[in-house]
Amino acid sequence: MLARMVIIDELPFKFVEREGFLDFCQFMQPRFEMPSRRTLTRDCHKLFSDEKKSLKAYFETLSSRICLTTDAWTSIQNLNYLCLTAHFIDDKWKLHKKILSFCPITSHAGEVIGRTVEKCLLDWKISKVLTVTVDNASSNDTCLQYLRRRLINWKGTVLNGEYLHMRCATHVLNLTVREGLKDLEDSIVRIRSAVRYVRSSPARAQRFKSCIEKERIESKSLVCLDVETRWNSTFLMLEAALKFQKAFELLETVDSKYVEELTPQSENDTRRSSKVRGVPTEMDWEYAKDLLPFLQIFYDSTVKMSVSRYVTGNVYMNEIFGIGGLLNSFQESDDFGLSTMAGNMKKKYDKYWGNVERINILILIAVVLDPQHKLSYVQWGN
Repeated sequence: MLARMVIIDELPFKFVEREGFLDFCQFMQPRFEMPSRRTLTRDCHKLFSDEKKSLKAYFETLSSRICLTTDAWTSIQNLNYLCLTAHFIDDKWKLHKKILSFCPITSHAGEVIGRTVEKCLLDWKISKVLTVTVDNASSNDTCLQYLRRRLINWKGTVLNGEYLHMRCATHVLNLTVREGLKDLEDSIVRIRSAVRYVRSSPARAQRFKSCIEKERIESKSLVCLDVETRWNSTFLMLEAALKFQKAFELLETVDSKYVEELTPQSENDTRRSSKVRGVPTEMDWEYAKDLLPFLQIFYDSTVKMSVSRYVTGNVYMNEIFGIGGLLNSFQESDDFGLSTMAGNMKKKYDKYWGNVERINILILIAVVLDPQHKLSYVQWGN
């Protein structure tokens, strides 16, 4: 149980050698001999090995097919990692999610990723694979071609792996929204820079809280910084920042360092640091305010399709086609900025979903099997 606690709560191994924890355990049960951090490390590894052995045995008796999800990224230390996750339904119709591997890889090349996934599948003795969900990087096309050949040899595919490749819907949504946000990049960068400034030190955060109090803004939350490559976090950043617009405007008058740090001193400074373009203007806040309800639609769809506790394949078509219809209507808007943004997004949308024949047919099958929709809905959608 001690090893489980360390794993579940993500505690450091040296936690068991800390004085306060030792005193507590001594008080609770004086006869308990606390293991050293090295012993605890071995215990955690043994627990992992036992769980892996149990899961392997379970996979051998599993009657359903397994859907895989894989993603690769580079850490701030410039190291490449890959995560492989299995999703499956057991004989009692309960959905499961298990992380099979989290490992370093030499590069993001398609064949390297494919061979890494193959090695993992061999280790787990998994061959019955229904789909592999990946993002839309071109290297993943090569990865899926390699995996398809290997799975066909193992006789583990459906229809010779024709529908093995599943494109990540939320990643396509991310690409679509980011395409639309390009025209508003300067406004978003200025707001992001303002948020980064107030979160960069406790002293600055305190000055900002003082501005919030003076403006009598009632909110228990505070601003949050986004991840620039994830548009849904940008939505949350803008949503939070808009609540404190007046506080940011007051900060501009009481904190000279705020204006000085965010405003380039010369044209050369702007070219040297494109991330710093001045404090947010009134127009920036208006843009963000008008944009938020539009982004809310995409955010809700992203949240709905990225959960892992219940099946989402049956809502895929409804969400995606619904967004396509909304983009068409926004293109006809009287607001030129909104219409232009929707047009740019529709081009990216059509690249992946403009032709129904490019959509994995298993998604349509999932809709047919949904009692709420059935075949008539698919025919109507097409």
